[in-house]
Amino acid sequence: MLNTPVSRAPTAALLALPVAYGLFLLMSSLIDVKEVTLVKAPSRILDTITPQRPDPDAPIERDRQPDMLESAVKPPPPPRIATAASDIDLPVIQIAGAVPASLPTRVTMPTINPVVVSSRGCQVIREPMPVYPSKASARGISGSCNVAFAIDPRGKPYKVSAACTDPVFKSEAERSVLKAEFAPQLVDGQFVSVTGLEYPLDFKLAN
Repeated sequence: MLNTPVSRAPTAALLALPVAYGLFLLMSSLIDVKEVTLVKAPSRILDTITPQRPDPDAPIERDRQPDMLESAVKPPPPPRIATAASDIDLPVIQIAGAVPASLPTRVTMPTINPVVVSSRGCQVIREPMPVYPSKASARGISGSCNVAFAIDPRGKPYKVSAACTDPVFKSEAERSVLKAEFAPQLVDGQFVSVTGLEYPLDFKLAN
């Protein structure tokens, strides 16, 4: 009888109806609805907090100016200390001699004209500083050199050639003269080259 779908639907509905009603009664017992009555709270105005509003109909009061004083007490004048000429004892300045009768009213300074150096010979600005050769020091020998050279208009040495007592001093003598500095020769206000110069150098061991 319950094998067909048509017969199973009414049977399932009849079985579910008492279950649904029982759940409704259970939920109704759990939910308790009480009526709430809203009461309007009384309003309170605090004078200490609420600022007072000015009355628009009240007359406007102006600031009252202070009354002028008819007369004021004049303060006494400050004390004055009178000083007579006899009270001050100052030393008398005495100047010996007399003022010259004729004094110049205007002092004329002497005129100093610039001095132009038109000619000047060459000068040494930085002398040659040779280093004692290590080979000569090892052999314990001393010597001297005459270094011939020329100076260009800039004061730079060139054409350096050394004549030494021992060839071991030649290269160092020429190097030191090339590194030296000279002031070029001045002729009629113009710097010129100078040739035929000679610089002596001595190489001696310290005792």
